[in-house]
Amino acid sequence: MSRVHAGLVWMVGVAALALVTPAQGDPTTCQETIARQLQKFKKTYLKSHVKCLRLENLGRIGGPCPDQTAQDKIDQTTLSVTASIAAACSLGDASMLGFAGDCALEAGTTGAEGDCADPLQHPVTTPEEFAQCLECWKAAEMSEFVALLFASHAQEECGGSLDETSPRCSGLDCTTPLPNQTNLVDSSENDCQTGIAKAGIKYLLKREKILEKCALAGGTQTSCLDPMNLEVAPFLAKAADAKETLIRRKCGNNRVPTASPPFCCRTGVQNDCDPTLSSPVATPQDCTAVANHFIMPNKTCNAGTLNCDSVMGPNKPITWWETCPESDTCTGTLASIDDLITCVDTSADTIVNELLCFQFPRNAHADWPCPTDAP
Repeated sequence: MSRVHAGLVWMVGVAALALVTPAQGDPTTCQETIARQLQKFKKTYLKSHVKCLRLENLGRIGGPCPDQTAQDKIDQTTLSVTASIAAACSLGDASMLGFAGDCALEAGTTGAEGDCADPLQHPVTTPEEFAQCLECWKAAEMSEFVALLFASHAQEECGGSLDETSPRCSGLDCTTPLPNQTNLVDSSENDCQTGIAKAGIKYLLKREKILEKCALAGGTQTSCLDPMNLEVAPFLAKAADAKETLIRRKCGNNRVPTASPPFCCRTGVQNDCDPTLSSPVATPQDCTAVANHFIMPNKTCNAGTLNCDSVMGPNKPITWWETCPESDTCTGTLASIDDLITCVDTSADTIVNELLCFQFPRNAHADWPCPTDAP
């Protein structure tokens, strides 16, 4: 081989390597890309799950969620996000930003988080694996939030278990009493629950994006959450107000979070009902397990006429948690729509803190410390 030909081969090889190997020494671009691309991942993940659960509630799809349509959309976005992060981040960049060389972002984990931390399932030896590691942890937190918002489908969303052993969710802390796990059909209660979910997700995504912008500019959790920080505080308040407005518009002001609201089991013949399959003697699952039987939320079976009668009164129940699942003490009862909104607030804020902890590990987490239940 001539020297000229050998030189050309070497140059082509170097050029090809440059196409597949991200440039090192540009951690700022890497950090910005991580924030931008994971926002895209979280938005698609959350909205796909909520759309699927809304359609399942209405009986338009059979479930469980995510169905194939939702999963295909998530998978497509995940591939794009992984490729974009890998193109912008070398492992050297990640190390300079404070990321460890493995995926054990928390210690002593089980369930979905344990799978993320497992070096056999999620090694971090390439930029692609680094991106997939972050996506894994983000997905577990996102499913936890969806389960909290869609209380009537929490077990479905988390793959059965709701604690730290869940195969899909980061564990919910307080789940007793467990809300009825059932479709809410085409009802005002379903409209309320869907409104809660959409409002909560918009708030979480907006809050994290605002704080990410502050963090990317060099801010710490303390400086970014300073109520006197006029580049952050007014926008966080605006996001919180928008969330509350949407929930109240969809739910009204008199909804009471109730784990087991009354229901009537309609038999499918006009408005006839079966008292043996209606509350309080049966569960929604007892009713829907029978062919052509449907639950009618917030109604009772009038044994005198065997028809479903509306539950009268100013305060209507919403199938939801009676204790906030993100409570540190698992005490206190959610007794009003105000309590429910506060629970969505505090839960979203806690999860955002967790997500930012994963994403900005600089200065050994001193800038963006992890919540107290995480290392």
